[in-house]
Amino acid sequence: MKDFTVIPCTKRDADAIVTARHYSRKPSIFWKGFALVRGGQIEGVAVYGQPSAAIQKHAFHERSFRLYELSRVVVQTPERNAASFLIGRSLQMLETPCAVVSYADSAWGHTGCIYQATNWLYTGATKSHDHLYLIDGVATHPMTLRDRGITNPKEWARLNDIETVPPKEKHRYFYMLGGKRDRRLMRDTLRYPAMPYPKGEANRYDDGERVEISMDDGSGDLFC
Repeated sequence: MKDFTVIPCTKRDADAIVTARHYSRKPSIFWKGFALVRGGQIEGVAVYGQPSAAIQKHAFHERSFRLYELSRVVVQTPERNAASFLIGRSLQMLETPCAVVSYADSAWGHTGCIYQATNWLYTGATKSHDHLYLIDGVATHPMTLRDRGITNPKEWARLNDIETVPPKEKHRYFYMLGGKRDRRLMRDTLRYPAMPYPKGEANRYDDGERVEISMDDGSGDLFC
């Protein structure tokens, strides 16, 4: 990846790219963000945030290390291997020891090719909720409804005759960071067994118009 570098970025600037180009169009919880940069321009972002309460509580038998979720990856450049380069370098910039969980959404045809390319541990597919809600023909996540003030999506759907559909599975991956002993301990205490990688075609994790974001004088802040 000649001429590319990866540096920390702010939530504001990560959100600008995520809301414009990530298929979800929604920012996630932001703990740390990293930008893929070339020629003073932001060519991609990786956002690490808080995993679900269930994963925090149940993923490991015992946990004395930080657990992140790699929740958003967006790459604007068509350069080959840009996503795996961004993920690989950003992982190296996290404090250790720590573990990272991430998901590939099969509803969008994703199987996690970029995680496979960067040697993550695959632990199978999971469903995080019972139903999606068909609103004007669009399958809508219950969290989206809660964001709109609908506190009980199931009851709201029943009262408004909203059709529900079962959700697609998400492929779950883990990555362990630290010394050899730390990584072995994390692997030994992980509750989920390792499984063979699922097969699938590589798909881009973003779309939409390019977002022009330039670097400042090197302080690490970015601006549109």
